[in-house]
Amino acid sequence: MLKINIDRDWEYLEENLAFLEHVILRDDWKKVDIPHDIAIEKPRRKDNPSGPDEGFTAGSNIFYKRNLPIDEELLEKNLILEFEGIMGYSEIYINGILLKKHFYGYSSFLVDITNYVHEGENTLLVYVNNTHKPSSRWYAGTGIYRHVWLRVGGEVFIKPWELHVESDILDEKKAFLNIKVGVKNSSGRKVKAKLQFRIFSKEDELIKESEEKFEIDGKEEKVILKGLEIDNYIPWDIEDPYLYRLEAKILMDDKESDIDSTYFGIRKIEVVPNVGFKLNGRVIKLKGGCIHHDNGILGSASYDRAEERKVEILKQNGFNAVRTAHNPFSPSFLDACDRLGMLVMEEFFDVWTAGKRAYDYHLFFEKYWEEDVENTIKRDFNHPSIIMWSIGNEITWGSGVNWEKEKGYTNIFEWSEKLSKKVKELDPTRFVTSAFCGLPFEAVKVEDVEEDNTVILGVWKGNEETKSRWGEITEKYFKYLDVAGYNYKVDRYEDDGKEYPNRIICGTETFPYTLYDNWKETLKNPNVIGDFVWTAMDYLGEAGIGRASLDENEAKNFLGGFPWLISNCGDIDICGDKKPQSYYRDIVWSLRKVPYIAVLPPELYGKKIYLRLWGWEPVERNYNFKGWEGKPLRVYVYSDADEVELFLNGKSMGRKIAGDKVKFKTFYDINYEPGRLEVIGYKDGLEVGRDILETTGEPIKLKLIPDRNRISSCYGDLSYIKIVAVDEKGREVKNARNKIRVEVEGVGKLVALGSSDPLSQESFVTNEISLYQGRALAILKIMGIPGELKLKAWGENLKEEEIVIKCE
Repeated sequence: MLKINIDRDWEYLEENLAFLEHVILRDDWKKVDIPHDIAIEKPRRKDNPSGPDEGFTAGSNIFYKRNLPIDEELLEKNLILEFEGIMGYSEIYINGILLKKHFYGYSSFLVDITNYVHEGENTLLVYVNNTHKPSSRWYAGTGIYRHVWLRVGGEVFIKPWELHVESDILDEKKAFLNIKVGVKNSSGRKVKAKLQFRIFSKEDELIKESEEKFEIDGKEEKVILKGLEIDNYIPWDIEDPYLYRLEAKILMDDKESDIDSTYFGIRKIEVVPNVGFKLNGRVIKLKGGCIHHDNGILGSASYDRAEERKVEILKQNGFNAVRTAHNPFSPSFLDACDRLGMLVMEEFFDVWTAGKRAYDYHLFFEKYWEEDVENTIKRDFNHPSIIMWSIGNEITWGSGVNWEKEKGYTNIFEWSEKLSKKVKELDPTRFVTSAFCGLPFEAVKVEDVEEDNTVILGVWKGNEETKSRWGEITEKYFKYLDVAGYNYKVDRYEDDGKEYPNRIICGTETFPYTLYDNWKETLKNPNVIGDFVWTAMDYLGEAGIGRASLDENEAKNFLGGFPWLISNCGDIDICGDKKPQSYYRDIVWSLRKVPYIAVLPPELYGKKIYLRLWGWEPVERNYNFKGWEGKPLRVYVYSDADEVELFLNGKSMGRKIAGDKVKFKTFYDINYEPGRLEVIGYKDGLEVGRDILETTGEPIKLKLIPDRNRISSCYGDLSYIKIVAVDEKGREVKNARNKIRVEVEGVGKLVALGSSDPLSQESFVTNEISLYQGRALAILKIMGIPGELKLKAWGENLKEEEIVIKCE
């Protein structure tokens, strides 16, 4: 079926569900385009029942309305609406008739409106209820936050999400394609037709065509299979993500009845005991990161460019795999993974029958899980980037089961089997996993571990009894899975590798603070196929899980109190910038050979800093500490060299051991002296690199850095512009907190302005913001007109700067 985007020209109204006629006739509807997340627009309050899980954001009841014009030609077609994602309990109405209810905010769904529209103006109404709080363990947003499409097909049409391609590599030159097409006849009469298949290269050259004749009874649905051989194929790989395009056309009496197309890749994936994960015959370790679905200061609004930029950033920082925690992501995100070469573990659920929050999906799971799994796999089947389906996350931590008795686990074992079998029935080509955490009914010893001036809270300590029970329970849980997902169980890799030599393990979540040990154990164990850090990118909600605190009592709270907004545990902040732990990862993963300097501010020197293992020492890439001259501070050096030597204004602070012996972290205690810090790394006595950090002057102007100087003029494209405070020498001033203002002129508009300040109470939908660590981010939306887009920015004691983006 053809896909027509209908994101534009909607209206919305915040209102409780009431008489529809009354709602529709209201005169206070506001114009809006999709994607839309109303939660990011509303003020955060301490007493919002969403709490720190959702960043103290507000829920909402909201109606969306759109006129759907249907002409005579469309009236003769089959018409299906596709909603990629609506956050909240949703109801879909056409001309006042309720056609669909949907309860999972992360799964796409279809609504057949063929028999409910008439020629002329039709009213599409969507009601979204997301006032039930708490309903999520992270920021979810509210509204129609992903694309909406109108699918149009002829009398005999290809069903949405049912043009599937499975590739089988025969040898180095030949591959075989198994094509499966779901077709439907709505004509009421028996029809003879043919399916025409055409395959195009990445360069859009026709390389193969064929056809298949078929008969289909009136009102019948059937599946048509076709096999095609491809010579001299180019495999899809993370280094060269080569994509083909398949076009399928239904012809009746040589006239087109319907057409659909899909991209696909030819690749081979394997998991082999004592070998690991293989892509196209090559063993690779998954350098993975977990991420949530939000797009930072945009909230949950899923713009194509926002999704693509996430993948670009992950790829640039060494990640080759991502876990969609803990739910299906948008098609645009998966498309970007296909294009850019990012492997994907796509997860279905955070909960099954037992909930983790009062109003989460466990209320609807037993009734709708199968529909959501089917919709997700059918929708995403052709993405070569997807290598694993995850059926659940930490299901054992749900409430409502008697964990004291083994029979309490029967439910979990049965559901693991049921979901796994369903997934393999729908897709036998990929691996199935589930992220398993601890055994909540065991008496696990928890300790606070002090490392110099840092206190790591809540470190789990196992014992022989839990080790035995772990084996007994996980054998049953993983029985029907291909890959055993271990959350925070790096300490079990070695023993389980010996005890269960055929068990393929993946570190589905690991702590950032133990990165060095995580990766060493992953490399050491061939059955461990990869490591997925929690998290690769900061996200909204689960506020303060990675915070550092000087207050022991406050630190023992799992999440931060108001006004905490951001998780603060990611390698990359919500504006897309690297944090110190990301540079440390570069060194652990052998991506950076130059040392890296980070500084613990002098006001923290000698004090006990409390953090959980999702946190990181509160170090900064900053050497501006006016008023602290002569006071002690700590300088951290991340390096894989044998030794490092720190210089303060040209004076050596001595050489120290670096590299593996100190897990790539060396520190110096010095007295603050404004000027220049320089570190040199040595291997075998020879210099291998150096890093410099300087005290800067006061900020005097802003520097504007766009992600792209020329962009598409297509409606909905985004321009990301970093706003950076600099001194008279053009050096970035990392401690600048100036208030800034922006204005936009031309063929676009400002859709978000914000910073990565985890405690900010400023709105992201105004044109004023305070800099955080010297930076802010502006996001501009293109309105579908070629021309120029101009951003002006200025602030307190900061000269005005402007930048022009070409939209072509």
